Order: sequence, then C-alpha cells, then structure tokens
Amino acid sequence: MQMSALPAVIALMFSCTGWANVGENTDKSDENRVIFEDNYNLVLVGGGLSTCSSFSQKNCLDSSFSQQHKQQSLYQITENAVQSLLSSAPFLHQPEDYRADFSRVIKNIYAKLQNKSLTSGDLRDAFSRVNYSNLNGSLFYQEIPDRLYYAMLDFFEIRQLDDRGNRKTEVTDLAQNKNPHSRAVYHRFVEMAKARLEKQDTTPRIAVITASSRDPFEVADFYQSVFKEAGAEVIWLPLDKSYQQARNLEEKGFAGCEKLTDIRAANGSFNREAIYPNRTALQKSVCQDPQQLYQQIRQVQGVFFNGGDQSLTLAALLNEEGTDSKELQLIKQQMAGGKLVVGGTSAGTAVQSGGVFANRPVPMISNGDSATAFARGPFATPPPGTRCADDSKCCNGLQGSDLTYRAGGGSGLFNLGILDTHFSERDREARLALLSTYTGTRFGFGVDEATALLVNTTGTNIKMEVIGQGGVFVTDSQSGIYKLQGNKRQLVASSHYLNHGDRFAFDTQEKQLRFELAGNVVTDRINVTPVLEEGVWRRLLSHNCGTQEPLNWSLDNIAYVAMPTEDTLFSLSDNKGQQRCSYINLPFGIEN
Repeated sequence: MQMSALPAVIALMFSCTGWANVGENTDKSDENRVIFEDNYNLVLVGGGLSTCSSFSQKNCLDSSFSQQHKQQSLYQITENAVQSLLSSAPFLHQPEDYRADFSRVIKNIYAKLQNKSLTSGDLRDAFSRVNYSNLNGSLFYQEIPDRLYYAMLDFFEIRQLDDRGNRKTEVTDLAQNKNPHSRAVYHRFVEMAKARLEKQDTTPRIAVITASSRDPFEVADFYQSVFKEAGAEVIWLPLDKSYQQARNLEEKGFAGCEKLTDIRAANGSFNREAIYPNRTALQKSVCQDPQQLYQQIRQVQGVFFNGGDQSLTLAALLNEEGTDSKELQLIKQQMAGGKLVVGGTSAGTAVQSGGVFANRPVPMISNGDSATAFARGPFATPPPGTRCADDSKCCNGLQGSDLTYRAGGGSGLFNLGILDTHFSERDREARLALLSTYTGTRFGFGVDEATALLVNTTGTNIKMEVIGQGGVFVTDSQSGIYKLQGNKRQLVASSHYLNHGDRFAFDTQEKQLRFELAGNVVTDRINVTPVLEEGVWRRLLSHNCGTQEPLNWSLDNIAYVAMPTEDTLFSLSDNKGQQRCSYINLPFGIEN
C-alpha cells in the first residue's frame, strides 16, 4: 500500500515550526527541569498482569496449589438447573423456533451427561457432539445469544466446597510469579497506599472494585488474595452496575435492594445467590445501608479497579442521570486530599479518562481494533456484546470489532487525554490516534501490558512516570490533521514512547509536555532487539532506534509512516540487562 502525499504533509507541518517546545527533551538545567516526587495518586495499568494463581497455574514458576483451592469453574446439568434455565427470561424471550431447538439440544445433552461435573470445555464439546439433520451443534453453541449463554453457565455452575465445607476460592502466589513486572506493579501500588498512612508501621487498607466483570463476585477472590500477598489488608466493595441501579430505585422511593436478584438477571448475571451467598448478602446489606460503603471508602488508602468491560465499571460509578455517584464523589475527594491512591488494570484504566481538557470533553474508548476503525470510523455508542464475532453484525448494526466510545468520558480521574490498554501488543496505535484526532482530543495514552503509568494529578503540573515490562505510547494531535474522503481516512500527528524509568509532565501553564528520559541520547540508528516482539510499531522503532530516515510499513490494509525531524529525540536505556528505546517528538501519518 502506498503512502500517497502524507510524507510531504508531515514534512511541511513539522519542519521548522517550533516543535522543540513540545518537549524540553532531556535538558536538566534548573529552569527547564521538572521536580518529580514520588507522590503519584493514579496507577494506570495496561492490563496483562499475568499472575500465578490456582486458576492460572501456567503463570507460575512452581505450582503448589491443592484441590482445596478453586482451580476452574465447574458445571453440572441437573433437572432443576435445566428447568430454571428453560423458565428464565433469556430463554423465554427467544423466538419460538429457537426455543424448540435450544430445548431439544439441552435435553439431549442432559440425557447423556446428567449430574456429571463438567469443565467449560466439556460443556462446549457436549454441544459439538449434538448433530441433527438441520442443526450443527458446534455452530449452534457459537451462536447462542449472549444473555442466554451466560444464563446457561450461571444456572449450570456448581458451588465448589473444600473439605471443611467452605466455598473454594481462587488464591494467588506472587512469590512463584513468572512475570516479575506484574509482581512489581502490585507491590508498588501497595507501597503507594502505605505512604498515605500516618503511621508507617501499620498495614495499608485497599478496597477492590470488580465492577468491570459480568460476574463481579467471581473475580473478587483473586484481587483480595493478590493484594493481601502484596502486603495489604483488603476489602471487597460490592459496588457494581446492579448495586447502583438498586440504589437509584431506592432514592426514588422504590424497593431496589430487595430486587437485586432481578436486577442482576436483567444485567446478565444469574443464580449468584446459590454460588456466592455471603457476597450477595453483603451487597444487599450495603445497598440497604450505603453509609457502610461510604465509610469504607473514607477508611482505605487505596482503591483498585479490575479489568473487563469499562462500560460496566462506569455504570457502577454514575447515577442514572450520568452524574457522579456518591461513591465516585468520595473517591475524588479522598484523592484530592492526598488520602487515597487509585489504580486499575485494563478496563479499570480505560474507565478513568474523562472530564474536560482544553475546554473539550475527554472521551472514553470502549471497543474496537485499528483495522475496523479506519475502515468504518468511530461510533459514539455503547459497545457490541462481548461474544459478538469481530466481523459479524451485532446490536445497533455494529460489528464486533468496531471502534466505539463514550463522548462524555469515564470517571474523569484522568482528564489529560484518552486512555487505551493492551496497547502495543494489539497494535492499537491507529485506533487511538484516530479517536483522538476525530474527537479533537489532544492527547491519547496507550499503556502496554504489565506496564503502569503513574500519575500525580495534583499541583501545577500533571506529572507522570512509566514502570514495568513495556512502555506508554503518547499521541499528540495539537498540530495534527484528520481527513475523511469517501471511505479513505488520513491523519497526521506526533508521538512519544516512554519506557520504564522515563518521566514526563504536562505544564499546565505552557500547555506543553516536558520529558526526563532515563537513558542516553541516540543520534545514529541502532538495531535494538526488542524486549517484546508483539506489536509491529514497537518492534520496528526498536529495530531502528535513533533513525534519521522515514520508516514505512503496512498492517491490516493500513499504511503507516514515521518521519523523524530535527526535534525528534531517541533515548536508549538499560533495564536489568534489557535495552529499551524511547523517543519523543516523532511525527507520523496513517491512512487506509
């Protein structure tokens, strides 16, 4: 694919135009240097925190878990479970012909596997072995509507008990973690929470919010275990979409808390009282007396949001009319007062972008890949279902891989730009740059996996630091362009990529970024073997660290060019024997 006139456009826009003041490169003179203090109050993780646990023993150096720990979800097709499923709203709302086929398939499987313990793979295989003259079991399984699929899993799930009759839980073992960067991120968050204690010899309290998951109860065990291992006292806050909807009903004088079971079912979560009786009872109790939850937020030094679906997390944080809930208001107050550090991973990071920057609302990205974004453009609409195939039509005419966003943004804890995650690993540079330029949002921040962007949102300057396995990609569209002609999209902007130990800050007076890179300046091309091979953009720039020549490549019918200018600066650092290539002020162009 040819790059048309974009290189000429880039050269015209970014040559001799004062681009040096986008960043003060690595000048450490007193008048230019930003003073960085370790008082960050946001930990934005790009996902991919591979963690050794009884559920994920592939992430362990050595597995030491027993059958007393929960190692996977198990399912059992009983007569009662089948009856519950076939009388549930997700089944009854299907067309008559589909109900007949689904009922026939389920009863066929029940006749063969009744009362046997099944893994999710066993259940899928059971469908594949069903073949009628007009029905393919494997295809039928793939096309089960989302709500019915999750109802089936929830009604068939077994409550697993240990030898003492207690519910089995997922447990972690950080000491056996294969990935040291993931372990370091957990510990860093706990250390930052501890720094907010008046007495340093006490244990910090961290609250975990698992609202990003369809089933928030399931993943609560993991986060309680991992932060306890990292040195904290941990509580789980039963704050999710269903809770917030129940509270909204209560505020209007209706019986919302008593209807939590029905509300959860409407949100695609079923039969949770049978599997997690204590957690569901806690949610009901807190719903009836929300002062319990408010007091817990006031008493913790850290709040951490899990990964999953950022739209679900946001629904847990906003009132029905879209304003900040009491819980979000308290979190913001505690942060502003220096009493709280907030962290999140994947969706728990993406949800934090929002608020207003440069008199424009900062959107929240919610779905999509780069190729589809350039083919079809962005959509300011809720994302498609999680089980919707990438290239198939879903609700609202969307495809599963469409780029969607919430124009009003997320929580607003981070208002400097759009936050994106799993970044280099999933080649998301084009989707982030497109959404930023399309919405007139100056900055976009893409955080790689097992990597964290630490942020201090207080003070005159917004200060940031990168830690972890990968880096943080920053797109700056202040001098960029975006064009749409027919189905052809073009954009031009500037980029920065920061690695472990690199620091930078946004000067709120001069409206510019300043950088303090950890490595040494590179003026000639060096072929650096990348620490991680995933990500075409990241890999190519590593192989061409310090280049003064344009780089051209294509991926998934999108053409890219990166064009260094006299203001582009490359830096090479060493992190535990691994070389990292950082750069600032690198203009680029993208088109399909």
